[in-house]
Amino acid sequence: MIQSIRSASRHRGAIAQRLLGDTVFERLLADIISGRFTPHERLRVDDLAYELAVSRTPVREAITRLAWTGFVEVARNSHTQIADWDATDMHDRLVMAGRLVALALTDSRFDLTELRIAAPEYEAAQHEGAPRGAHTDIQLFLEVAEDITFSPWSRSVNRVLVELLHPLALYFTSPVMLAHGVDLTRDERPRTACLSGLAEAVRAGDRDSAKRQVLDYVTHLAPLLQATTPTESHYA
Repeated sequence: MIQSIRSASRHRGAIAQRLLGDTVFERLLADIISGRFTPHERLRVDDLAYELAVSRTPVREAITRLAWTGFVEVARNSHTQIADWDATDMHDRLVMAGRLVALALTDSRFDLTELRIAAPEYEAAQHEGAPRGAHTDIQLFLEVAEDITFSPWSRSVNRVLVELLHPLALYFTSPVMLAHGVDLTRDERPRTACLSGLAEAVRAGDRDSAKRQVLDYVTHLAPLLQATTPTESHYA
């Protein structure tokens, strides 16, 4: 009995530690993409732990995850620093995310009706020309991808997709995006048309058409993320 209590306590502690690591990761990722931390800036575990009021363990875990996602690198002298990332990195994430979304849409294990874009109220809004408020075409695409990650169709694919989506969602609202010279107002009309076609394909259960619309959408959006190579002045 005592052994099982101890085991349960350790299990709860491990979960709490993992959740804390996720929180630190999200905070540091947001700070990187917002431009608070700039390329080549050194990250000191002790300083970050003190600032975030946590132990060094979740900070180390977060930095390891950031290194895996390409936002942090270990220099030759073994210190950790922010990677030299730019809009092209986001371009690559978008392209890969689009391919995974297309994969899900053509997989029979994924239920198309789970997508918010298939809801009747979205169809009515499209016909009436009602504004989506803050929901731009990019936000709608991210919603579609997010809906896929909530489905149990493929946990392995969903895990990768989540890692791709989080930085993208932050980037599209970051001042650093403008510093990179990215102009999202270009090609808005064809992008919107692709998502309208996606909604129609999803409601019709046409998986192949849904896949084509997603890939066409990414084809219009991705080139906008190859605008300019940033310099240090962009982050000032």
